[in-house]
Amino acid sequence: MTIISGITKEMEKKTNLKFKKWDEVISKNLLEKGNDEQKKEVYMMLKDPTIYAYAFFKNPRDLSKRFRAYPYQDIVMNDKSIRVFFVAANQIGKSEALCVENLHFALMNPGVTVVLTSKTFPQSKDLLRKIKSLLQYSSLDYKYDIGDTETKTEIYFRHFENVEVYNKKLDKTFYEKKELPQSRIICVPATEAALGYAADKVGADELPFYDDGEHFYKQILVPRTYTTKGQIKVYGNPNGQQGIGWELYNDKGTKKFIFNFLDCPTNTQEEFENNCRTLTREQIDSTMLAVFTSPEGGFLTLGERKEMQEERSSIIPSIITQPIYIFFDWAKSRDRTVRIIATPKKVNSEDWADEVYIHEMKEYPQGTKYTDIIDVDLKKLVKDVGPSMIAMVGWDNTGVGRGLEDFTKRVEQLGIQAMPVEFSLENKSRIYTLFKLLAEQRRIKIPYVRECDKQLSMLRFRRSSRGHLQVHHESERDRDDFPDAIAGVCSLIIQPENPPISVVII
Repeated sequence: MTIISGITKEMEKKTNLKFKKWDEVISKNLLEKGNDEQKKEVYMMLKDPTIYAYAFFKNPRDLSKRFRAYPYQDIVMNDKSIRVFFVAANQIGKSEALCVENLHFALMNPGVTVVLTSKTFPQSKDLLRKIKSLLQYSSLDYKYDIGDTETKTEIYFRHFENVEVYNKKLDKTFYEKKELPQSRIICVPATEAALGYAADKVGADELPFYDDGEHFYKQILVPRTYTTKGQIKVYGNPNGQQGIGWELYNDKGTKKFIFNFLDCPTNTQEEFENNCRTLTREQIDSTMLAVFTSPEGGFLTLGERKEMQEERSSIIPSIITQPIYIFFDWAKSRDRTVRIIATPKKVNSEDWADEVYIHEMKEYPQGTKYTDIIDVDLKKLVKDVGPSMIAMVGWDNTGVGRGLEDFTKRVEQLGIQAMPVEFSLENKSRIYTLFKLLAEQRRIKIPYVRECDKQLSMLRFRRSSRGHLQVHHESERDRDDFPDAIAGVCSLIIQPENPPISVVII
């Protein structure tokens, strides 16, 4: 995946050269005195939003000066990739770049539609306020109309061109002003208000912090560009290793730009250190360093997840040399049943296994009947590998109802040891603490399954008043089928007499 991170001397030189070239245009008065070729070249220069802003806009922080884009704003605003993610520290000019680039696009292209989104309606109105401020203090001769409803704010730009018209009676050619299709910028909150527009360009401000940002991005924003093949740029600082921001960061089809607090030339090391004194590590990473880290309360770190997952097929090996352990996490309401098959690995000669090696993680389609899983799938597995090669079958016995009361008998009739597990608060605390310990000590390996990785990244923890580890997912929409099944199979395989329930998880 393409990632550009940090300011370089080459970036600074390239940006400063643009300002120098426009200063030359002004000093030589090429807009009025230049020949046709020179005027054409000047027009082509103005297709660059950095040069355009320098030519016509004022610095919002000092209206006596021109707008001089920072090198990172320059490189982001000029990138033409179809999907772009501008990851940056707070208050170094993300929203500023968003407004300048999209205003430039609307002014230079008659008939286009630009959609800008924010988390809330007041924030979306603030984007339009910034755009109006750029126009108000600019040196442009422009005409626009404002539209405002309860769900969106729009600004329309009228475009004109001079066309030659021949008058037969006078035998002369005159220039007439012809109106072209209007362009528009629509500012909306992260709701269905964005539906119904075909967007030539989309800018999403602080998308990683939207409520259900994944749904909004994939089902509302992206479809706006299906017909237009338009560009989508996302702006925001990291919100940890979670949600749509983390997914876009790992998406190979999205180009990433990452810049931190000290990349802004007006910020100092002293300011950075002063700001950091009152922030947590996670807050520093997000707001100052533009780093994706596991948010406070995250159960597993990125490093732990990467170390435990391997790029290999999630299947049982054709030849089994030692008995396997099987664990089922049964579907409840909207969950799905997950089956894990693993074997222990002993590094030393102690009684208990030292490591857990998971061969297969199978997710059954939603609505798959328990009877089909037990009487068809499990029986076939037993027949294929033989009862002697199955050490134990376990399952989460919490809340599955009376339909599985005879599951133990069925399993034992096959000559296999059965182990129902109650995920009570105390027992779940013990099981997940063991899972965390294995992950920290790099004593567990699993095949990479995207849905599993997503569920692991969403796990959060807190301590109950009695000191128990309470593991939960970030949102009620998130599932934890894979984590529960992995933790369950670990509890079957690793069984020390005194489980480390007092381990501190950070």
